Amino acid sequence: MNMQDNPAPTPNPIPLPPIAGIPMQRRRSRGWIIAGVIVGLLVVIIGVFALFVGMFLSSFESKQTVDVTDKTVLVLDLSKGVPEYEPPMALNFGGDESGPSLRDIILSIDHAAADDKIHGIYIRSGIAGAGMAKLNEIRGALIDFKRSGKFIYAYMEMGTKGGYYLATVADSIIMPQEGMMEFNAFGVSAPFMRGMFEKLGVSFHVEQFEEYKSAAETMSRDSWSEPAKEELRALLQQRSSMFVDAVASSRKLSPERIITLMNKGVYIPDSLLTHGLIDVMMREAELKERIHRRMNPEDTSAHPLLKTISLAKYAQSFNEANEDDPTAKSIAIVYASGAISPGTKSDPFSSDGIYARTLIRDLRAARDNDDVSAIVLRIDSPGGSAFASDEIWAEILEVRKTKPVYASMSDVAASGGYYIAMACDTIIAHPSTITGSIGVIMSIPNFTGSVAKVGITIDTVSLGPSASFMNAGLPLTDGDKNTLRAFGQGIYTRFVQKVAQSRKMDTAAARKLARGRVWTGAAAKDAGLVDILGGLDVAVATAKKRIGLAPTDDVNIVLYPKKIDNLSALLKLLGIDKGDDDEDVEVRSALRSILMAKITGNLPAAEQMYRSLPAGTRSQVQHTLQLTQLGVTERALMMLPMTVPMD
Repeated sequence: MNMQDNPAPTPNPIPLPPIAGIPMQRRRSRGWIIAGVIVGLLVVIIGVFALFVGMFLSSFESKQTVDVTDKTVLVLDLSKGVPEYEPPMALNFGGDESGPSLRDIILSIDHAAADDKIHGIYIRSGIAGAGMAKLNEIRGALIDFKRSGKFIYAYMEMGTKGGYYLATVADSIIMPQEGMMEFNAFGVSAPFMRGMFEKLGVSFHVEQFEEYKSAAETMSRDSWSEPAKEELRALLQQRSSMFVDAVASSRKLSPERIITLMNKGVYIPDSLLTHGLIDVMMREAELKERIHRRMNPEDTSAHPLLKTISLAKYAQSFNEANEDDPTAKSIAIVYASGAISPGTKSDPFSSDGIYARTLIRDLRAARDNDDVSAIVLRIDSPGGSAFASDEIWAEILEVRKTKPVYASMSDVAASGGYYIAMACDTIIAHPSTITGSIGVIMSIPNFTGSVAKVGITIDTVSLGPSASFMNAGLPLTDGDKNTLRAFGQGIYTRFVQKVAQSRKMDTAAARKLARGRVWTGAAAKDAGLVDILGGLDVAVATAKKRIGLAPTDDVNIVLYPKKIDNLSALLKLLGIDKGDDDEDVEVRSALRSILMAKITGNLPAAEQMYRSLPAGTRSQVQHTLQLTQLGVTERALMMLPMTVPMD
């Protein structure tokens, strides 16, 4: 008898006696587990559904017309930054919202000057997240507002130079007793990581065209080269001069006195008051009460409440009330903000990042819009991928065959940012715009030392010397270096030739202005790299003149990228509405992961650490990370070496 064919039956286990004091537990049926899973899924589904319902209801509520009552004060708070435009997708779950766009800020200040219900502006000044060009445009709008005879008060708790620069427009600057202000000299710093890479066994071969193109120095050197320091000093000197002149004029102090005070650095309110940099020390609640009594002297209540409205809500109030004039001509503003990358933008929640296919789609939409007579390309970019920049450049030339295109430069339009600007009919830059940086950078990492540290060796079998070209695990040969140099030289030469053609100068003159050097907008105008100095309003006025409109004529503004309402956003997310994008599957996949992170608040540890850094440090870290990320896939970059923050 084969025991394997007829195994013995398993005996029934002998039941154990109960332990005193502990009742016997009955075995639960697995049906309870299944029921629990089903109930859990239902709870999740209901929770997500409730979340979306709440989101839609709050969104629709926020879109209702905002009524402004009499004796209201407009609050200007730039602590969340000044983006060029609002993200195109409306879905938002709090915590990451950016401030109102630059255009909304300017329009709101201008509108408030003529609004009888707005009696003044309250600047809640702290960390002003904007560059010098944006701050100048806002400051100019505030100066125009004062001509209406209305008041401006500025309140600062922890002040910075950027916030104080705006506050100097105010009738009075107020700080609390325990406040502080960084009134220090201008400077810029960046992390240099060669020592860290050496410890990791990583080396970089850098090809830069030419001496001022210093973007890769943070990876290949311990400090900036002299050409890099030279161009940085020029940028800092211009910003310092603008700041000192503005403060000296508004505070009735000499420029020499301002420079002396800046050399000390950080001040408490007592010292600021003594030196004439602020007017009063007061708590915010007391200040708001005094502003209320100024407008309502008849109110004798103990603690009256000041009626205020945020700039974002105020912009909504008059934007909802004023529909486009169907008889007026239209001008499109196409926004190009952030580092330039190839491909399609996959994060519609963000207003930062230029992706070639996405920007090209917006340019074509503006061209094909029969109501649009001219296009303003608003650029705020340090550059990025050479390939993507050239794609955009070629598309702008195609669009120009149908409609005029004007480049309006914001805080920065350098390297690849300048590359796409020079394809436009006319280039308008703010005097403090960072521009130029006409050059190319190639930085090739080599991990030979890294693999050797852990005992890894690499062997190859090849049919020719080119088989291992740019293999990161092998050192570059002299032939490899010559090939890379020739490749980068070709890109740089074509860049300079396009500059010469665009700016109507010979190639030798264009190269003299190139060499990777960064210029201010004012210096670029003097050098012939820019046509007109001014902000976005000047660009729109220039476009109006081109299409036959007088400065006082009405014009409709059409913005790209187009906003997506909540319902369309949800349909796109679920794949029900695919839209016009061929890359919709890729976009939806990225969108879902971003959306879940926003819902759950489950941010990566690295991002949480990044958010805890000071604003200036975040700016430098972000720039370095963008440079590194692009370098992984892009062999040649047109990118600014560094950022130059206001604070």
